[in-house]
Amino acid sequence: MTLTSAIARKTGITTEPVAIVWTDEKPPGALEFKEGAWGCVMWLFAKVALEGRTAVFGRETIGCAGAAMGLGFGRPFEQHSSRNEEGFCCFLSNGIAGAKNRSDYEAIVQQSRDPRHAKMLTEGERLMKDPAVVKKFLETLPRYDSDKKFILMKPLSEICSGEDVRSVTFVADADQISALSIMVNYNTGRIMDGVIVASGASGCQAIGVCTYADGTTPAPRAVVGLTDITARKAVRRLLGRDKLTFSVPYDLYLEMEGNVPGSFLESDLWRQLRDSD
Repeated sequence: MTLTSAIARKTGITTEPVAIVWTDEKPPGALEFKEGAWGCVMWLFAKVALEGRTAVFGRETIGCAGAAMGLGFGRPFEQHSSRNEEGFCCFLSNGIAGAKNRSDYEAIVQQSRDPRHAKMLTEGERLMKDPAVVKKFLETLPRYDSDKKFILMKPLSEICSGEDVRSVTFVADADQISALSIMVNYNTGRIMDGVIVASGASGCQAIGVCTYADGTTPAPRAVVGLTDITARKAVRRLLGRDKLTFSVPYDLYLEMEGNVPGSFLESDLWRQLRDSD
């Protein structure tokens, strides 16, 4: 695999930076979930980064409702096992204990044929304190509903001129995160607000809508993700336990790439840190 990104090469990142692209064209041979099947899109993200393949998602092959929200296919709560927004808020927090209508939620739980999933619906994922907190989370989570048929994850090296690139994501360890963070602020001086952590967001929401939204601001920021413990568990065997994602809007990526010559990435200090055990 040949990396065309100077930032990836100079920081010692060996996986492909992954671009998210909105398109009406479905590339042949792309990785894709079966229609209606559940799957974590971060599995396919890891495949793109490691193997240089392309993954494609449509509204019927997005894998889960959270991923639809994360990559930009609206908010199809009805596709989630909790059936609606109220149920989703319970599922993400304290389960049946937070349900306003306990009997309705119990009926949803009983429809689950998988005992493990029924247990999760009952107890909740407990990622937020209660449904009211999840509602606040949903209010602050950027909302996108793509007018394109497909959303791709593809190697940055395979991006073509004119494509609608929404974000670029690096898979990075702590040293590499530090280097990428410096490059974001390299010519801005915005020390305290150049990089944000997607706290509470799913892995796909961090690389997707959270990063898209910053691309529309006058001073776009980078988004550190894979802070989602569910996604971390899903990709650990593929990416390792020491990795996070570092995502930037495409224009910010181009700016960072242009700043590599003459930067600390060409200094002895950085090379010594990068190449040390």
